[in-house]
Amino acid sequence: MFARSALAQYWADIRPYFAFSSILFFASMVVGGSSVESGFLERQAEALRALGDMVGQAENPQLFLFLIILVNNVFKVIFTMYAGVIVCIWPLFMLVANGTFLGYFLIDQAGGAGLNPWLLFAVGILPHGIFELTAIFLACAIGMRFGVMLLRGIFGSLAGRPDPWRGFVRTAFASVPVAILIAVLLLTAAVVESTVTVWLVAQTYGTS
Repeated sequence: MFARSALAQYWADIRPYFAFSSILFFASMVVGGSSVESGFLERQAEALRALGDMVGQAENPQLFLFLIILVNNVFKVIFTMYAGVIVCIWPLFMLVANGTFLGYFLIDQAGGAGLNPWLLFAVGILPHGIFELTAIFLACAIGMRFGVMLLRGIFGSLAGRPDPWRGFVRTAFASVPVAILIAVLLLTAAVVESTVTVWLVAQTYGTS
C-alpha cells in the first residue's frame, strides 16, 4: 500500500480527477466573482464574520483559530473523500460551493470594501491555500473516483465482466495514504493560516 510503485499507481489513477477538481474549483471562483449577491453566499459571508468575532473574543485567539481551522477542515475534507462514493455528488458540491464563495468574497465583499482582491488573495489566501487547496483537490479526486468506480463495479457486475470491483478496491487502498497526506497538508495549512497569514494580513492592512 505504501510502496513507491503503489503510490505512483494511485497518483496515476486519481490524477485526472485531481485536474478536474482544480479546474472546477477555479471556474467556480470566476462564477462567484461575477455573480450577483445571493442569500446562500451572503449567509456564508455572515458565518465567516461571526467566526472572526469568536476568534477575537477568545482568550488565546491564535490557538483557538488554529484548532477550529484544523478540526473543521479535517472533518469536512475526510468526509468529502469518502462521501464521494454516493455518485460523486458531495465532492462536486464542495468544489462548486467553496470556489463560488471564495470568488464572491474576494470580488464582492473585499472589493466592495475597497480592498484589492488580488492583494487580499496573495496575503490572505495563498500562503495557507497552497496546502489547503491541495488537500481539498486530493480528497475530491479520491471521492469522485470512488463514485465512478462504484458505478463501474455495479454495471460491470450486471454485465458479467471479470473483476468489476478492481478499481473500487484499489481506490479504497489508495484512500489510506492519501488520507494521511491530507491530514499533514491540513495541519500545515492550519499552522500557516493561524500564524503567517494572520501576520501578513496585519502587516498589509494594519490590523491586529
